[in-house]
Amino acid sequence: MFGFGVSSTAAITTAAGSTRILCATICPHSSSLITTHHFSSHFLPTTSVSSSAQRLRCVPIKAMAETASSSPGSKQALISLSDKKDLAFVGNGLQELGFTIVSTGGTASALESAGVAVTKVEQLTQFPEMLDGRVKTLHPNIHGGILARRDQKHHIEALSTHGIGTFDVVVVNLYPFYDKVTSSGGIEFEDGIENIDIGGPAMIRAAAKNHKDVLVVVDSEDYPALLEFLKGNQDEQFRLKLAWKAFQHVASYDSAVSEWLWKQ
Repeated sequence: MFGFGVSSTAAITTAAGSTRILCATICPHSSSLITTHHFSSHFLPTTSVSSSAQRLRCVPIKAMAETASSSPGSKQALISLSDKKDLAFVGNGLQELGFTIVSTGGTASALESAGVAVTKVEQLTQFPEMLDGRVKTLHPNIHGGILARRDQKHHIEALSTHGIGTFDVVVVNLYPFYDKVTSSGGIEFEDGIENIDIGGPAMIRAAAKNHKDVLVVVDSEDYPALLEFLKGNQDEQFRLKLAWKAFQHVASYDSAVSEWLWKQ
């Protein structure tokens, strides 16, 4: 759900005589019940269930839906790069073609320095980066926009219901784990663990899976061809080639991480 408000719990008894728990969440910006969850009593602690309400963070659903997505029909590109070679070229090129650029962290800062207007990921997710950057893009407002099939009416309806915009282009590459960690031998174990990317591979795999609708780019050498494709010089095999390169990129990355862990 988009918002959270007052959470209350109460014990009820079903017709069969079993005790169940009703958990309801109500947003203070609306008198409407947002959601309810039922749990069997044996999944709960043995302490008595409190009927007192607990105040949680609440954001108005309508307001969040309006800020969490682009306007209907707008084009969005998601860019998050470790290797920022030719970032300004692809960022400016996409912007000139009418794309809204969505980005994260250092990539967003580099794009802004190059004069590219950027929408920060947290503006779409309405949630800040957390856990020292471990969680940034792992959110339905990002992955829903990547994975939704444009030829499936119920997918588009679901996006509309939740205020999620689609992504047409995903430009992501991963930290050179083999060069920086696997082959170096001198890095501390905990530092190596922190260099394992989670969100990047997830975005790449999602875009590559949905390559019929999303162009996924992991190699800066493909930036010129990407822009030409978007200008209308289209060869549908190009989408398949990009998806293949994307899975190769992730497989190579995972192999480097696996090799490093095996050496430990």
